[in-house]
Amino acid sequence: MQVLQQGRTLEGKDADDILKIISNDQALQILRSTIGTPKSAWDISIISEIPLTQVYRWVKRLHNSGLVRVSGDTNSSGKKFFMYQSKVNAIKVTLTPTTETLVELS
Repeated sequence: MQVLQQGRTLEGKDADDILKIISNDQALQILRSTIGTPKSAWDISIISEIPLTQVYRWVKRLHNSGLVRVSGDTNSSGKKFFMYQSKVNAIKVTLTPTTETLVELS
């Protein structure tokens, strides 16, 4: 299997990891809820009805796979917070009997 991720091709274990991630409902909900507008883990949890601990686990995995952008700042009381935004707007999976699976992320 090959994964085309924003201009670069991933193969082997990296490609398999991406396919496993995008086949999970919670991961997809997080990606959907963060398209276009960055959100905090708390906002993602409320919108998607995923427990906050699961949101943090998935966001870390999505970030490590290059599917989510993380940005941080400090609020007026000096507390750090992080915002998460999907780097993926579209996912296309192509299956053919003669070639290997191709997953395109854009």
